[in-house]
Amino acid sequence: MFGCILAAMMGFTACEPQTDNGDGYEGINYIYLSSKEGKTTIYENDTTALVVEVMLTATLEENLALTFALTGTEGVLTIEGNPVVIKAGEKTGSFNIVSNNANLLKESANYTVALSADVVLPENVELKEALAFVVTPVVVEEQNPTDEKTALLNAYKEATGIDLTKYIGLVNVSTVITGTDPDSGEPLEPRTVNGKTLIELSESATAEAPVLKMATNAMGIEDYMYQILRSVTVDNDDYWYGEYTMPCYDALMTAINWSKTSEEVFSMSLDGITFGAEGDIEFLGQGLSQYEDEITIVPFDYSFTAYDRELAAIESGELDPSADPEWMYDATANPYYHLNCDDITEDWFEMEGNWIEASASVSDTALTFTFCVYACYLDYDYTRIVATYTPNN
Repeated sequence: MFGCILAAMMGFTACEPQTDNGDGYEGINYIYLSSKEGKTTIYENDTTALVVEVMLTATLEENLALTFALTGTEGVLTIEGNPVVIKAGEKTGSFNIVSNNANLLKESANYTVALSADVVLPENVELKEALAFVVTPVVVEEQNPTDEKTALLNAYKEATGIDLTKYIGLVNVSTVITGTDPDSGEPLEPRTVNGKTLIELSESATAEAPVLKMATNAMGIEDYMYQILRSVTVDNDDYWYGEYTMPCYDALMTAINWSKTSEEVFSMSLDGITFGAEGDIEFLGQGLSQYEDEITIVPFDYSFTAYDRELAAIESGELDPSADPEWMYDATANPYYHLNCDDITEDWFEMEGNWIEASASVSDTALTFTFCVYACYLDYDYTRIVATYTPNN
């Protein structure tokens, strides 16, 4: 019984009796790979490591040495701390994946890390699945503004005393995310995610009103929002799979070859962050709800490879949701449908939970944004986001 309970907690259902692994557990002793803080992206020209955590379902009576290998990196990445040794009586270990800073990529690329082919595992020990992640190149010239762009930023500095050049380039961001307990409706304990955002001066910037664009990992929540998108689509075991599910979900996934294990690239950007002469910052804009009503939100732009394939399949006629009267509206990979899809100017739920009025501030020590997001078919309240950027030296 304990094995089945633990299996459910870890997200798998294999409960058939196996040999005892040393601590009473009798199922398959899986090796799980996960990235620290749920991060799924590495910047190619950044030295910050992607920390990969290794965990066994159960302890072993002897040390376990695990050697890992990357697929298709072609000199882009290196593994540090390899092999990983999980000591007898313990369950966890870790290693790092770091960029070689070789500037080989022209666009974001998918990679995976798994056990090396020559690793021999003890009986009843298996790798659950490889860990997939994305490496994103950073255009070097965007980190070094042209003379014209520098002049725009200098004009703003003269007017306000704030040097926005410190927030141009790959900038550190610490984001506090406060979600909601779906059972009680009460706010969950806040969690902090640390990352980086590539910030550029927008094409719409002027000397009177500099405008910034977050080209990648906008507000530091790219990984978080992708997890939400997966949880209401391909990871939604309650509605997207099984004997009683609607056929449209399987039809969509089959048509675009989209699954829990398909390699995808998801990214978020945000343009139009406008800095006023009085120090005010405007970053809200217009969007559409799932009912196609106009709403005011933080108007993120999304790029998602599965949705690109969906649009191509619809255009070619391979996929035609409008021809199926039972096609469910949420049977789509469209991030704009599933994410950030309710107005945030008022507390429409009146739950005294996470809603907070959107605001932003900037100084020589921090650029901070506070706002809410809402995910369709998942949240019972808003999720509060506080993203704080630390200036580059």
